[in-house]
Formats: sequence, C-alpha cells, structure tokens
Amino acid sequence: MTPTTVLYIQFYFSLASFALIAWWYVVPALRGRNFAEAITPILLLHSFRHFGLLYLTTTAIPSPPPAGFTAPTAYGDVLTALLAFAALAAVRRVPRLAVPAVWVFNVVGFVDLGIATVNASRFDLVSYSIGVAYMLPIFVVPALIVTHGLAFWLLLRRAR
Repeated sequence: MTPTTVLYIQFYFSLASFALIAWWYVVPALRGRNFAEAITPILLLHSFRHFGLLYLTTTAIPSPPPAGFTAPTAYGDVLTALLAFAALAAVRRVPRLAVPAVWVFNVVGFVDLGIATVNASRFDLVSYSIGVAYMLPIFVVPALIVTHGLAFWLLLRRAR
C-alpha cells in the first residue's frame, strides 16, 4: 500500500468516526442549548489551531515540505485560531457581534482546511518526513472538518 493510500484510509476512518460521534452524541447535546452555550466548545477547540505552526519548525518536522505548503497551512491555522478567540470574546461579551464573528471564523477556517488539503496533494505531503505532524491530517483535520460542519449547522439553525 502506498503512503498516500494509507493516509487517505486513516483520514476517512477518522472523519467517519468523528461524524458518528457528532451525529450520535454532540448534535443531541447541542439541540437543547442556546447559541452561545453550543458554539463555545467548538470555538475553544479551534483555538488550538496554532498546532499548524508545527509545519514551520524542524524540531517537529524533520523534513519540512516546501514553503508553498507550510506557510499557508501554518499561518492559515494561526489566523483561524485568532478568529476563534475573537468569536469567543464576541459570544461571551458582545452578543450582537457573536453571529457575524462566528461566520467569519467558520468560513475562514473551513477555507483554510480546503487550501491545506489541496496543497497537501499538490506538494505531495506524504513524500516528506513530517514526524509528529502526521497526526494533523489523519486525526486533527477530520475533527476540525466535523466541528466546522457543526458550527455551520448552529449558525443556520439560529438563522431559522
């Protein structure tokens, strides 16, 4: 089996597992909560997107991929983490800005994951020794995708 095939299998298994967790446990728990209570744990999870900076250090990545992958991935993740903090502040302190702030965070963060996915393929990420950062595409990214989906659901549900 090629390294790319292994990565895709691991990614899709994790995505399916996180989707089932969300469907069976998280969605029912969020249904009875108001927007602020429901979105807060999602924003807190995404505040850890600074992990994308792993791609910029040889301490964590023995053989870093090209800057065309590492820079947009790392800085897009940091931007998303900052937007998650800003949205969290709005949700907790300035309710009238909460929904717009969460929309900005969610769209930017979701697009960032899309760009990182395209760039991972474009720059053949699996051909590099990325060390501990291997956990990002096979475990963390699927969780982030599912939680972005949950955030979109909460935003659209609130709009109704």
